[in-house]
Amino acid sequence: MKFIRRYQSDIYGGYRKAYLRDGLLVGAAIAAVVLFCKLIYYPVYAPETYVTDITLLVATLFFAWRYRNGLPEKKVFFKELMLYGLGLGIVAAVVYGLFLLLYGAVIDEGFAARCLEHFINGEQRGSGTDEEKAATIAVMRTYRLRTWAFIGAFRTAVMSIMTAFVAALVFRTEKNRPVVKAPKQ
Repeated sequence: MKFIRRYQSDIYGGYRKAYLRDGLLVGAAIAAVVLFCKLIYYPVYAPETYVTDITLLVATLFFAWRYRNGLPEKKVFFKELMLYGLGLGIVAAVVYGLFLLLYGAVIDEGFAARCLEHFINGEQRGSGTDEEKAATIAVMRTYRLRTWAFIGAFRTAVMSIMTAFVAALVFRTEKNRPVVKAPKQ
């Protein structure tokens, strides 16, 4: 009895080159939103916020749509869009992580301290014993700028999995065909 059905799909475009280019643009867009927030006196208090998540989602949807429209006959399978979206998200996460390093070291030197304060306040309101909270806070106090930048990049990469899935569901135009095996003789 077979529980897993195998599907075949074609790759219509050069998604590797596209996700490198578009991932750089998405990472730059997220960085631009963080800079914009700083300019309007709304300093970033965490390495990843709802604003960065929404920017990632909107940019991923836009670039997936643009990628699909650039293909011959606008045909694209779920698998190709998923690979494109994952690659785009990983590149954007690296760019955003590097930006956070620059942001915290040059543009906003209080960034790491605000992140620590925000997460300690959240931990103190959370559940658990006082000893568990104190142990978690002690670990958080060892975090430096590079740790916060890594957290921002990692969370952006994880969010990109979800946004890639949404973009692939929304913009796919082809259904995968089941693989038909030749009968045994």
